[in-house]
Amino acid sequence: MLRPSDVNAIRAHFPSLAIAEGDRSPIFFDNPGGTQVAREVIDAVSNYYLHHNANLGGAFATSLQSEALLREAHAATADFLGAASPDEIVFGPNMTTLTFSLSRAIGRTLKAGDEIVVTHLDHDANIAPWLALEERGVVVKWADINTGDCTLDMGSLEAAISERTKVVAVAYASNAVGTINDVKTIVDMAHAAGAIVFVDAVQYAPHGPIDVTALGCDLLACSAYKFFGPHVGMVYGRHDLLDRLPAYKVRPAGNQPPGKFETGTQNHEGIAGTLGALRYFEWLGEQVAGEQSPVSSGRSRRERLVAAMTGIREHEKALSQALLEGLSSVPGVTVWVSPI
Repeated sequence: MLRPSDVNAIRAHFPSLAIAEGDRSPIFFDNPGGTQVAREVIDAVSNYYLHHNANLGGAFATSLQSEALLREAHAATADFLGAASPDEIVFGPNMTTLTFSLSRAIGRTLKAGDEIVVTHLDHDANIAPWLALEERGVVVKWADINTGDCTLDMGSLEAAISERTKVVAVAYASNAVGTINDVKTIVDMAHAAGAIVFVDAVQYAPHGPIDVTALGCDLLACSAYKFFGPHVGMVYGRHDLLDRLPAYKVRPAGNQPPGKFETGTQNHEGIAGTLGALRYFEWLGEQVAGEQSPVSSGRSRRERLVAAMTGIREHEKALSQALLEGLSSVPGVTVWVSPI
């Protein structure tokens, strides 16, 4: 649980919260549509435009600086997600576009009769890209939900997976009801059948630490605008999988990941802003641990990021419990909630 002093310091990092609208200060409850950005994001985007704005591949200073900044953003995002290498991080316009790109690449390796499993708990961004492969003769099967508590029916999921299953697409957390899935168990279940797992972590990434290595998932997507950053999407992909998948790309693009999936000119300023968002989380991790600087703490960036996301998760649990208790005390109100 964050201290009140922490909360006040955190609010000071978000300039939009200090902008008065008439006689009122704004309160934002629009996370499904995005989050307000931290000051570090604004500074990073502005700094990029002012000092580094250039395309890649040039021998001049701003091009080289842009390349270095993008490498750092890949490395920081790898630390955020627990990936083994910056080369396992692919940036793109948004999670939906990246998912379509990867589903299309995976589709080139499938044949008629192969199966993909999706769930009724997922956002359409993790359903439509897989349904699109039906035109190749791929069979899409559905896992149901338990309507009593809005959780994924694990028995239904297990029954949907067979020896013909090639992909299991599942959400880390539901965008509609907030249910957090047991991703590790799902990964183990899918891998036992020889299938790869694509995880939509868009709704989970702002609320808790992610460790793709511990989860063992093959692909995991999220969006920076959900965790106080710009409108940029990112995907973690297991390196050997990204390496063998056929990418749709322009000919001058390299053949190695992640570049082969980042074809064309990227949103450099947005990726710089994503790095700014992660720098905000590093600061928050120091506050949660009661330390004042990365130098004095001796913690790695990964450790600071995990500390930040763990602090957020515990703080939100306490807030959620208070909210649920309050709602449950209102006559005539029924609360549907899955275990936290």
